[in-house]
Amino acid sequence: MADKPHSTVSDTTSKWQDDPWGQAAEAIDALVAAWESYLKKDGEEPQLGEFVPQGSGSARELVLSELIKVDLEYRWRHDRSPRLIESYAEEFSERGPSEEISVELIYEELQVRVQAGKEVSQKEIQERFPKQAEALLVLLGGMAVAGTPTAAYFVETMKGSDQKSDIVLANKTVLGFKSGEKIGDFELLTVLGKGAFAQVFLARQVSLERLVALKVSSVRGNESKTLAQLDHLNIVRVFDQRQNEEPSVHLLYMEVVPGGTLLGVIKRVRKLKPADRNGRVLLEVIDGMLGASGAPRPASSSSRNWLAAASWPMVVCQIGAQLARGLAYAHNKGVMHRDIKPANVLLTPEGAPKLADFNVSYNDGQADENPEDTFGGSLTYMSPEQLKACHPALGGSPQLVRGSSDVYSLGLLLWELLCGRRPFEETSKGKGGGLARIQRMIDAREYADFAELVKQLPAGCPKSLQQVLMRCLQPRKEERFKSAEEAAQALELSLHPRCWKLMQEPANPLWSWPLRFPVLAILFAGLTPNALAGYYNLVYNRQRIEEIPTEGILEHFNNVQLWINSIVFPLGVGIGMWVVMRVQREMLREQPADASENGGRVLFLGMAISLLTVGLWTISGVVFPIAIDLGTDLERAASFYTHFFVSLVLCGTVAMAYPYFFLTTLSVRSFFPALVRRGIVAGPRWKHLQQLRLLNKVFLALTAMMPMFGVLLAVAAESDQRNVMMIACGVGIVGFLAMFGLERFIDKNLDALERIAVDAPGNA
Repeated sequence: MADKPHSTVSDTTSKWQDDPWGQAAEAIDALVAAWESYLKKDGEEPQLGEFVPQGSGSARELVLSELIKVDLEYRWRHDRSPRLIESYAEEFSERGPSEEISVELIYEELQVRVQAGKEVSQKEIQERFPKQAEALLVLLGGMAVAGTPTAAYFVETMKGSDQKSDIVLANKTVLGFKSGEKIGDFELLTVLGKGAFAQVFLARQVSLERLVALKVSSVRGNESKTLAQLDHLNIVRVFDQRQNEEPSVHLLYMEVVPGGTLLGVIKRVRKLKPADRNGRVLLEVIDGMLGASGAPRPASSSSRNWLAAASWPMVVCQIGAQLARGLAYAHNKGVMHRDIKPANVLLTPEGAPKLADFNVSYNDGQADENPEDTFGGSLTYMSPEQLKACHPALGGSPQLVRGSSDVYSLGLLLWELLCGRRPFEETSKGKGGGLARIQRMIDAREYADFAELVKQLPAGCPKSLQQVLMRCLQPRKEERFKSAEEAAQALELSLHPRCWKLMQEPANPLWSWPLRFPVLAILFAGLTPNALAGYYNLVYNRQRIEEIPTEGILEHFNNVQLWINSIVFPLGVGIGMWVVMRVQREMLREQPADASENGGRVLFLGMAISLLTVGLWTISGVVFPIAIDLGTDLERAASFYTHFFVSLVLCGTVAMAYPYFFLTTLSVRSFFPALVRRGIVAGPRWKHLQQLRLLNKVFLALTAMMPMFGVLLAVAAESDQRNVMMIACGVGIVGFLAMFGLERFIDKNLDALERIAVDAPGNA
């Protein structure tokens, strides 16, 4: 006979006095071991009192409560001297009389009896626990998790029962309404689905002559009130609710979404090889459901056309982004869904998903709602914190299940949709009851080997989608997306590979170096063309001056050049540095920018530097020849002015256009995406992107004009300078081709940025 472990528990009471949950865990382990030994005929039937720690107070109360739950489960599930909760109250006086027993413990007894195949009626609950009856019935009516320590099946009275108002809890659904019947104003046409405590029909509302999805249940919960607050394209819209008198049922009627559910799609996907999965598969499942329900197939639909040509990973991204948008909207309204699973996602004929079944949701905006009132969900799609909240002994609480848990569940759903399998499949039932199963599921999530998990993904899965799924499934809430909104943005980026790549930390030094040294990068891109253009202009015009037979003109030219460059160049650098430092402050900003800014200063950096450059070159082009003329006596002043000015225009255009393209490339490829990644700006303004497109064309036209100016100078030049100008023309043509390539590169990045524009058409 095995040694009784109660001495060990008692001896360690002082050890756990500051850690009641640790004490509870040790006591539970001892009790479970004793029961397992007894079931193997290797010990005596455990007596609960031997495992309860000595002393009194809240710590002993907590441990006792958890031990009672374990004892109830073993006794009822294995039919070994089953006990009612009142007997524990009598044995342990601190439990108090029946009216003082917690709803949690009473509920534990009811649910293990249900799992054991026993019936529990409303009448029994009201007679045994009149004080707690109302809370128990609401709790039982709201739960939807089957086979867990916090689950129950809620069903209406079987047909033929003498007491129509009685509620029966059993181990199967027995709602008895059928197609062809009529409930109040509704004719039941076709069963659309059935759950643990409700049936959903395609019904005809006689008074308004319209088709609705009618949900019939016995107890009125908060789902209708919750859904009534949500008006979003990806959430099922509720029309109204009413309480029917005869039969006494609650009716919730909603829009009809006839394309089936994602569960049907996943069942189809499992039968296909990864290479055979595509958007047409989704449309085939939807069309099959439309045909079965008699709903018409859309004659023309841009979304269906996109799906027909889309790869399966892109379909998953699209569905995920839409669901995340719906979740983000609900979360912003204070509503957590808490039961994201394929069966709760309906599909429209166009292939758009809609979230349904908010029966176990929680609205923290409602003062009369408590996270524990209707806590539930489907185990398979629960986050680690939601699994822990299924039983207090695991250290969790419904209070800790927030929006990030919905994001985790969404990640599980999308993984299954993409792969045709869940990432954490249960390979074995294992030993133990519901608690053991929950612990295995928690361990699988918290100790997941992501390097192995990623091998489940199909070969064609984009890295962008892979990263989104991995981040959704992080066991720590802090490592997931901060919100469903952020998850939606990430999924939407995955639909556009170039935009996604733009939003990643650059690995190429060509784009990462400017982020580390923005001032140096800007100065290099802006000053290099100016320096080269200035040097060429100096050499060319010096040669022109040397050809003029005027005494002292070369010395005068050098003096003028020295004075003008000493004034204009430092002035230009100073103003340019002021512009650059403003941009650097944007790059170093820690807090999000005002909505009015949206990073426009960074996007138009190239334009700002170009305007400064053209201003300075224009001043030089006017002042230079005049200053030279004032100190000399030139016979051909008009010809000299024209030639000198045209050469400055040519070099000034180079000094203006090339920096524009270089700096704008840095802005759209490195600087602005970094602002978005860091959350400084949400995205560019649509009008800014369109203005940049126009500026690109203007500056490209200017670069195309440079060879033309070179030809003019070559024609006007003497024979010994003509070759120099023709070389300059050739360089101008090469420069134009290079700037044309940059203009195309910038334009593609602008296309990508349009995907995240804060006021883009259709996104506003």
